[in-house]
Amino acid sequence: MTETPDPKGPAAAKPGLWGRMKQHLLHPELTPHQVALSFALGFHICWNPLLGLHTALVLLLCFLFKGLHRPVMLVGAFLNNPWTMVPIATASTYAGNLLLGRGLNLDLAAIDWRSIGWKTFTTREGFEAASRMLEPILVPYLLGGALMSLLAFGIGYLVVRRLAVRLRALHLPHLHLPHPHRPSGAEDSK
Repeated sequence: MTETPDPKGPAAAKPGLWGRMKQHLLHPELTPHQVALSFALGFHICWNPLLGLHTALVLLLCFLFKGLHRPVMLVGAFLNNPWTMVPIATASTYAGNLLLGRGLNLDLAAIDWRSIGWKTFTTREGFEAASRMLEPILVPYLLGGALMSLLAFGIGYLVVRRLAVRLRALHLPHLHLPHPHRPSGAEDSK
């Protein structure tokens, strides 16, 4: 019995998360630059210290710039989720503390984490009390988050662009893509 080739291409035959992600990275209408830029913007938003605005920022960028790949941008942004939020916020705070010359010493003893709840964000008194309590870490968190989001943009772009170019060379050799390290007009010497 002979297998019929999958009309969607080699990446479509693999189920699961990686198979679906490969389909997005191999999107035939987008260049590796567009795919990498989409992920980098999402990953930049992932590290953005203004929690609660991530989805709105992704939607705004998708509306403003039509050449972006929305699913890849959402994957990058949603790397900040309930399981990763605390490590991302902690890394951002430590980075900000280092930038402020305070070293790795964070005094979190004055923060009563259990007192932060819905009233913190829905009442003026709760918000003011939380602001006073979080003041020792707020500036380092915002500063570190801004720095980490800039680093995330650059690293995310480089990694995903390289991955997209390699996947295209492996799975789409019939496209005759130019070599990433050679000018597009350079002839191959054989």
